[in-house]
Amino acid sequence: IIYDFLKRVMDIFIAVIFGALTLPLYPLAAFAIKIEDRGPIFVTQERIGQNNKIFKIRKFRSMKVSDGGKWVVANDDRLTRVGKILRKSRADELPQLWNVVRGDMSLIGPRPDIRKLGEELREAIPYYTMRHLIKSGLSGWAQIHQGTPPQSLEATKERLAYDFYYLKNRSFLLDLEIALKTVKTLLSRVGY
Repeated sequence: IIYDFLKRVMDIFIAVIFGALTLPLYPLAAFAIKIEDRGPIFVTQERIGQNNKIFKIRKFRSMKVSDGGKWVVANDDRLTRVGKILRKSRADELPQLWNVVRGDMSLIGPRPDIRKLGEELREAIPYYTMRHLIKSGLSGWAQIHQGTPPQSLEATKERLAYDFYYLKNRSFLLDLEIALKTVKTLLSRVGY
């Protein structure tokens, strides 16, 4: 109980500070997205969170069309040029800091699935919904170990094993390790 309370306090504090510091990037991202193809700046997605609760997130749009709950693969032709940069830097995820402030998500936890894909995975993988026992996060144990998001059922099973490890062992020290490795990843601009 103390861990959950202190984690929530830290989530709010860090998300508000980081959100304020990155706010100047919003007009730059919006301008670049609009210049490239005049489409919408944000995309809103339904995600599955703690206790299978559905919530909505906003991201900077990085694709020409909706991913429709399908896996994104390397060199995906649905990605825009600006979208590739946003994804590589993880800047497309910045609006989700407000989901952390609202309490839909945590900074650290299993990544929330897009609703449609999550429902399919629930049917395909036994005990899949166990990952929803805690708040989903912007980053997690799976993200720092897999490098790229799952692109297949097998990769999703591997992610689930990492999520279960986090569920069983979550602590301030593990959260700190994940946070530091996430920062290292962001600074090295790994991803697609």
